[in-house]
Amino acid sequence: MTSAGAPDLVIVTGAGRGIGKSIALDFGKSKATVLCISRGENAQATSDEIRNAGGSAESLPVDLADFAETGKKVSVWIEGKSFKRIGIVLAAGVLGPTGNLASTPLDEWDYAFRANVLGNLAVVQAVLPLMIENKFGRVLFFAGGGAAYSYPLFPAYAAAKTALVRAAENLHEDLKDQGDFATAILAPGAVATDILAAVRAQGGYVKTTVAMEEPVAFAREFINAASVGFSGGFVHVRDVWADYLNNDKQPEKKDLWKLRRVE
Repeated sequence: MTSAGAPDLVIVTGAGRGIGKSIALDFGKSKATVLCISRGENAQATSDEIRNAGGSAESLPVDLADFAETGKKVSVWIEGKSFKRIGIVLAAGVLGPTGNLASTPLDEWDYAFRANVLGNLAVVQAVLPLMIENKFGRVLFFAGGGAAYSYPLFPAYAAAKTALVRAAENLHEDLKDQGDFATAILAPGAVATDILAAVRAQGGYVKTTVAMEEPVAFAREFINAASVGFSGGFVHVRDVWADYLNNDKQPEKKDLWKLRRVE
């Protein structure tokens, strides 16, 4: 797990369970310090597991839906730290209300947007000044099927994840001339998590089932990459993304893995 781009700090939201926890534990095997962010005591449990295995980790329990408080807590935590190479994995997410627009309360939409979008962005915003100062950063967002095609059974989730796709591309544009930065948004496939169980229980459509190691491997390779040719892109875990890491290769089609109108 070492490369020219390997970070000394990896921040993982949703580190208390599911994909986020698996990614945090994987980075716990490296030399990086892992900051585990999750609601309740789960973040502490993950960081304890990393430390018990000989890694370096800290925890920060926050409710991402309270994005203002999240930003403050992360800002306080990062203040005075000497990390030079920072990676961020935004794996936290909630499914939100089930049903069509007519039947789903907008206050539940509001919570889904705060937890999925604004809370994760608050983490990035709090760390960006140090990343920009050091001219280095890797930021990985998570989306999925709801951002790639219609998903009317979970409308708030789909809309929130679609917003993150554009946020990742916009952040790439913000940072592309400021140093060694890369962003991406990953469609991880359907992994056996609590959210997948809830989707199936509600009769939701499940397209591509994958093993947990697949999104974990993507996060490992992307965050550690010396260079990323698809920065700003919306990548499925089974795309040929490895061709564009650690070399100067970029997709020949400028809109490959981008959310665009079809002309």
